Amino acid sequence: MNFRDLEYLVAVASHSHFGKAAEACGVSQSALSLQIQKLEREVGVQLIERTNRRVVVTEAGTEVVERARELLQGRRELLDTARLVKEGLPDKVRIGAIPTIAPYLFGSLYQALVGQFPGTEILLEEEVTGRLEPGIATGKFEVGILATPIQDTLLDEYELFEEPFLLAVPSTHSLAEKGEVQPQDIAAEKLLLLKDTHCLRDQTLGFCLAHHIQGKTQSAASSIQTILTLVRSGAGVSVVPRMAIGESMELEGIRCIPIQPTPTRKVRVVFRKTSRVGLRLAELIREIPELSKLSPNH
Repeated sequence: MNFRDLEYLVAVASHSHFGKAAEACGVSQSALSLQIQKLEREVGVQLIERTNRRVVVTEAGTEVVERARELLQGRRELLDTARLVKEGLPDKVRIGAIPTIAPYLFGSLYQALVGQFPGTEILLEEEVTGRLEPGIATGKFEVGILATPIQDTLLDEYELFEEPFLLAVPSTHSLAEKGEVQPQDIAAEKLLLLKDTHCLRDQTLGFCLAHHIQGKTQSAASSIQTILTLVRSGAGVSVVPRMAIGESMELEGIRCIPIQPTPTRKVRVVFRKTSRVGLRLAELIREIPELSKLSPNH
C-alpha cells in the first residue's frame, strides 16, 4: 500500500466514476482500476462496487476512504510544514471565501500574497459556507474567509473585522433622504434577499426576527450585484454589507443608509488547527493593511 493507492481510492469515492477519477489523477482508467483491485486484495475487503451504471463505495470502503483522507491530509501537512520552514509557503495554496466577501477582498489578498511569495501559486475560490467549512477541515483549502462562527472542532479562527450592514434603496425612494433608518422603516418595504445557500440571508432574517420586522420578503438573487441591480430598478430594498458599497455611501441610482440599531457580521479567517501552513496564511491575511484597517482593533 502507498499514498498513491489511497489517492486513487479517494478520487473514485469523490467522483463516483472511474473515468473521472483517472482523469483527475492523471492516469489511465485501467491503471487506476488495477491499483484499486490491488488495494482491495491487500486490505482483504471489497471497497468499491462496480456496476454498468455507477460506482458505489461499500460500507467497509466508506470507513477506509475516511481514514485514507486523514492519512493524505496528514501527509500534505507534513510536506507543507517542511516547505514552510524552508521557503515560507508551499508551491501552491488554496484560499476560499464566501460569495458575499470574495469579490471585495480577493484582489487585495492576491496582490499582497503573490507580492510576498512570488514562487507560490495562489489559488482563490468562491464557495458558500456549507461547502467551504468542510473544505477547510478536509484540506481542500488551507484557509477560508467566512462570516459565521465555525462549527467543526478541527478548525480555529481569527477575527478580521466586524462589518456593518446598510439599507440599500433606490435614489428616488422616500427613505433616500434619511440620515438613518429604523427597523419599522424596513417593515413597510419589500425586502430583497439572497437565496438560501448564503449566510447573509440568514443574518438579515435574524435581524428582522429580532426586531419584529414582518414585511414582505423575496429570494431574488445569488449575488449582491444582482440584488443591487434590482434595487436600482425599483424592485425593492435590501440589506447589504458595507464592503459592497466602497468608499461612498452611494452607487449609481442607489442610496445606502445606516440602520439603527446596526446589524453587523464578524468576518473571520478560518484554518485547520493542525496545519502550520493554514496558521501562517491566517496570520499573513490578518496583517494585510486593507483588511486590518477595517478591524475595530485598529
